[in-house]
Amino acid sequence: MLQSGLVTERLAGEIVREIDNHGHRGMFAALVGLDWALAAANPFSPAYDESAMSALRVRYVLHGHLNNPRETTGLLLPRCARPGKVMSEWEHKADFFGVHRVTRSDCDRIRLERIPSRNDPGFTAGETISVGAVPMLQNYDDLVFEWPRRGPGRRYRISPSKDLGDRFGEVIDNLRESGAEIGVLPESTVSKLLVPRWENQLRELPKDSSLRWLLLGTGPVGDTNPPPNRAVLVDCRTGETILEQDKMAGFTLTTDLADQWRLPGGPHRGPAHEDISRGLDITVLDSSLGRLAVLICEDVKQTVPWAAKLQALGVSHILVPLFAAPIQRARTQWERQAAQRCVEEFGAWVVLSNSLAVGANWEVPDYLEAGDGFNCAVVGPPERRATTYAELYDTQFCRADSAVDPSRVHFHNGTPVTAEDGGPLPLPTVRAGWSEVEPTWADVDEEPDWGAAG
Repeated sequence: MLQSGLVTERLAGEIVREIDNHGHRGMFAALVGLDWALAAANPFSPAYDESAMSALRVRYVLHGHLNNPRETTGLLLPRCARPGKVMSEWEHKADFFGVHRVTRSDCDRIRLERIPSRNDPGFTAGETISVGAVPMLQNYDDLVFEWPRRGPGRRYRISPSKDLGDRFGEVIDNLRESGAEIGVLPESTVSKLLVPRWENQLRELPKDSSLRWLLLGTGPVGDTNPPPNRAVLVDCRTGETILEQDKMAGFTLTTDLADQWRLPGGPHRGPAHEDISRGLDITVLDSSLGRLAVLICEDVKQTVPWAAKLQALGVSHILVPLFAAPIQRARTQWERQAAQRCVEEFGAWVVLSNSLAVGANWEVPDYLEAGDGFNCAVVGPPERRATTYAELYDTQFCRADSAVDPSRVHFHNGTPVTAEDGGPLPLPTVRAGWSEVEPTWADVDEEPDWGAAG
């Protein structure tokens, strides 16, 4: 079977006899055996073997799934992440397997796309990958605020200034010199007019640059009225768009928040609704990085429409462009809470990328300590499976010196980070998808003494 990827008639008969003889235990044993065999076709598994299961391996590379959709419903996907919660043993049947069985209903409003080989960076399982989160927006002068009258209630639109394109060359140069492999820009930094300027700029990127993908941020990229708030991810070597994602949950701007942020257009009276055409589907990009999704600002907080589906698909990386107040270290605010849920439930790496705009203008809260404000945070599972609740999250707090500079790590899990040999602080990193085989089992000798309470 490992050579061909096919189950012979003889082997199928033996499996059926074992199931008949041992009932549910036999069925489980047969499934575990098949799962072990499928690990050879999983590029994120330590058991991956390019010489084995060639038919399934090619099918996955070409189509992004292991099953034959003409013969089965749903999807069979290789696992590339595991939930980051503390577990001494697997809790559910699906936890025991290195594949995801995705039902047809789990695929509703999900566009799972396999990246073409020409756009795939070819990351290896578990590889450390550097991220360049560039704020792009220095203050509100870089934005256009509109308060259109359309329908009941107040509405608002935030778009990047057309002059923002003058910074693109410097941003690309800084990302290239930093050694970043994935660039991530925040919300409200791209528009339909600015996309061609990015394309022209990327043509000048040297072919040997380590920068492979760039999230151009989000903004009004579309022809509808109102336009969508759309994220655009491009391959820096080909200039091709490899993922687009429209914001699904419009953010309601309240009077007190608009005043605290000192937004233009005041006086602000009553809540204002984000004037966008909402997205309905989530695009998940399958690649050597893992399974990647983009959730725009409020989308990562409003989890009901997507959480169960992304968990079923085994999403391993989420990029979150923000337009928000600075990220705080002392207090875990909404954006870090949302990222931590993704780590616990999916085992995903979450990149929160914010601009400097709100932080340059807002009314700083009294409780915020000096220096506790960051425009980027990267939250992911710890390198080794967590065995205490204090070590659930690997968190990197990052800050950029200006709107065109990549954010550097200032704190890692609460510890200040220092530069080495007089160089700059490090870039934040994520790890490529990785499929562990077993949980951290507790040895018998490690059983705690529960005393009388036990």
